[in-house]
Amino acid sequence: MLFPKGGWEMDESKTEAALRETVEEAGVTGIVECELGKWSFKSKRNDTYSEAFMFPLLVKEELELWPEKNVRERKWVSVAEAREVCQHWWMKEALDRFVRRLTFLQQEEDLGLGPCSLSLEPKISL
Repeated sequence: MLFPKGGWEMDESKTEAALRETVEEAGVTGIVECELGKWSFKSKRNDTYSEAFMFPLLVKEELELWPEKNVRERKWVSVAEAREVCQHWWMKEALDRFVRRLTFLQQEEDLGLGPCSLSLEPKISL
């Protein structure tokens, strides 16, 4: 199991590259969210180190046809299943970071906190 990954072109941002790779490799499109981080790893192909920037994607559409459909299978799995079959330590770490982010956001939501809820003005209940 691999997450979509690849390089980015000179005329695109990392976010645009992430969206392009998900369309090419997984046949999904959506909203690229805040970067999870950057990882360095040793490439199997040319025995050099590469860097990966990982982004979560809020999937909005699954495509029936995509560029790499004949060489890749798209499969939806739980977080636990993904972590279990993930081949690379840095992908597992990115997945763990994503889960922590979601947990933190859920805790904030449960407390009624949001991006605009922290105000300098006191609240008065009548």
